[in-house]
Amino acid sequence: MSGILLIVLDGAGDRQQPQLGGMTPLESARTPGLDALAAAGSAGLLWPLGPGRAPTSPLAHFVLFGYPESAFPGRGCVEALGEGIEAGPGEVVCRVNFIGSEVRDGGAWVRERPDPRAGEPVNTDVDLDADIDGIALRFTHTGGAQGILTLSPSNAGPLCAAVTDADPMRPATFVRRVQPFAEAADQDAARRTADALNAWMLETRSRLSGRPLDMAVVKWAASSGSSLVRFSELTGLRGATLAAGALYRGLAHAIGLDVLGSEDTHDPAADLERDLGRAFELFDAGYTFVHVHTKWPDHAGHRKSPALKRDLIEALDSAVSAHLERLVRDDLVVCVTADHQTPASGPLYHSGGAVPLVICGGASGRDHVERFGERYCREGALGHLWGRDLMPLLLDTAERSAFLGAERYTRVACLGTPEGAAIRRLDVPQP
Repeated sequence: MSGILLIVLDGAGDRQQPQLGGMTPLESARTPGLDALAAAGSAGLLWPLGPGRAPTSPLAHFVLFGYPESAFPGRGCVEALGEGIEAGPGEVVCRVNFIGSEVRDGGAWVRERPDPRAGEPVNTDVDLDADIDGIALRFTHTGGAQGILTLSPSNAGPLCAAVTDADPMRPATFVRRVQPFAEAADQDAARRTADALNAWMLETRSRLSGRPLDMAVVKWAASSGSSLVRFSELTGLRGATLAAGALYRGLAHAIGLDVLGSEDTHDPAADLERDLGRAFELFDAGYTFVHVHTKWPDHAGHRKSPALKRDLIEALDSAVSAHLERLVRDDLVVCVTADHQTPASGPLYHSGGAVPLVICGGASGRDHVERFGERYCREGALGHLWGRDLMPLLLDTAERSAFLGAERYTRVACLGTPEGAAIRRLDVPQP
């Protein structure tokens, strides 16, 4: 059986760009390392969630790791876990960003919305905890212009995370009123939660009056993800992630991947080369699944510069080339793909197109594709897959796939061959 190395080039997928002669940044880039991986294995295109459906990075990763989209605990839960905050039973957590606000026609408008992750912490000297209609709201600063809000019910009745976001994610527009989802199973609980969040945001505007960033707005409400099946039980793999940042730490915590990465520097190629080297060390230490991730293509796409994204991809390819000899081998299944498209032009933040996919090593076989990119991988033997297909395919390529429709020895329906504590021994009582 082979180990599995999943390399995710975050947001590397794209659309054909006129500035690049009708090619995508991946197609336009010089990528001898990625091309060598394509030539060594089989290629295809991957719809992370399905045709036309544009995912966030954590949801896309969750599905690529083998979990059903419907089980996603919510980005607020993932973000909170990444900050060391875990929602307890009945609690709801939200991500909070500080904005500069003003009143127009009786509504709150966004005058200023800085990158919440950048800069020095703001408004740390103001207590933003509150008790609203029997609901305790506790705010935790997490750096920059952001934080986590935890809602705990007392005598108000249950809460429900099925509510809309207030943060419009851009300036020169109005702050959204939080509303219960139409499909919320408990409408009373969802309405109670929405009302408390709306009241709390107005309260923060009062307490922060006169400051440059004078209001806190909420988004991504979620509940606890503690009921998720552990990755090791689901796949039979001992897994680790080398992704950096709170978001990926939180997702790893939610599913039980070991977090062993280092924080990124300002050198994308050096970061990726470092993490690929670390991945081989983890396989030598007994891990059977390692996730390597780089956020840099996504950052470049958000700059809306196709040439910048192309150049960034070329830099990352140098890191792949540096480890090529250890990547192309039969006893390791290597998968390279993206978690979504990040268009380098146009109005969309993410788009719902397919992204290139290459799998080499193990039982992958080879097709005729010799380059990594959307139009090249489209011609590969893997065809068009959905994100939910990826983990079963990788397990099968590593000769670790579960035998379905016959024997079952584990409480969880495994995607891969169960190992270790997932199988229980029948003990014989001693006389």
